[in-house]
Amino acid sequence: MSDVENEKAIIIPFIPSSDFYFQRGIKAFQKNDMTKAKEYLLRASTLSKNEEERVFALCQLAICYQQTGEFAESMEILDDLIQNDGDIFPEAYYFQANNYAFLDELEEALELVIKYLELEPDGDFSDEADSLKQVIEVELKDF
Repeated sequence: MSDVENEKAIIIPFIPSSDFYFQRGIKAFQKNDMTKAKEYLLRASTLSKNEEERVFALCQLAICYQQTGEFAESMEILDDLIQNDGDIFPEAYYFQANNYAFLDELEEALELVIKYLELEPDGDFSDEADSLKQVIEVELKDF
């Protein structure tokens, strides 16, 4: 027997987790590899241990779609999150407002950004949301 035949294969157990795929998705997003980011984040959402993890992964997935101009896909995810889990992740209102603003549907965008600011007046995106609100209000005045 050769030395290769005598060596035993080392098996490294791997149990995929939501966190593993989420971290991979974020790294791919940071490298601007949206195809991989979307794949990993979708997988992360399916392996989530709880609803909060699932919602967060799906929200990040919606942002990936937004970044690639796939607004219909982003809006579908965010509509579902807002309908079912808006209380868990109110930032979905802000991200959806951005989708509508990109599509020049300003009244809807304004309604959603106001809703986010009502729910999270000091939230992570409150400054950005306030700026978006001001821009939309100026745009609507000019019409």
